[in-house]
Amino acid sequence: MNDLKFFAQQLRKPSGDFAGTIAEKMGEGNRPLYDLVMKSMQIKDHDSLLEIGFGSGTHFPDLLAKADGLRVAGIDHSPEMTKLAKTNNKQLIESEQLTLHTGNSNQLPFENSSFNAVFCNMVIYFWNDPVEHLNEIGRVLKPDGIFYTGMRTRESMLQFPFTKFGFNLYSIDEWKTVLQSHWFTVVRELRQIDPVFDDDGDRVQLESVCIAAVKRS
Repeated sequence: MNDLKFFAQQLRKPSGDFAGTIAEKMGEGNRPLYDLVMKSMQIKDHDSLLEIGFGSGTHFPDLLAKADGLRVAGIDHSPEMTKLAKTNNKQLIESEQLTLHTGNSNQLPFENSSFNAVFCNMVIYFWNDPVEHLNEIGRVLKPDGIFYTGMRTRESMLQFPFTKFGFNLYSIDEWKTVLQSHWFTVVRELRQIDPVFDDDGDRVQLESVCIAAVKRS
């Protein structure tokens, strides 16, 4: 049980000697979900984007290749992840296409109406009070900006015993209700069944979901 609790804590906030290992594991496991979110996002030239919880940041080159003149910011509450992502993206940071910050999404260090889109993957499970995070996301989005939530279905997540330690799981309908009660109107939803993968000897298949919600005027 202690190992499961420790792993859950690391997924919430990678830290210490284990941070690099957990970042690699999250990157591999969440790649199908990240691809789904990228498919869902309607990115235009010169958009400004914010990612909450960027992890190792190895995906940023792919994101910035989606359109011309993009400006991307990221925030992660793990100092180790910020350091790792900065190492992995030195050229993008030097060219000022990418800026990375350490901090929490309930206190975003950005001006009002800064971004055309905000997105996160596998982050909402760790928001003890989602309203304070959604309030900040709504504040920094431009009028009619879109918030993209990347998540797995509750049934998928319950395959993992560590989710009993500090994970706030949602059904798809539950998360839509949260969004529509605070700032947002859900405009579309994409789902996919991910490839089967090996999880310490167990064969696991997850269902990924991206929910796009527009900021209400």
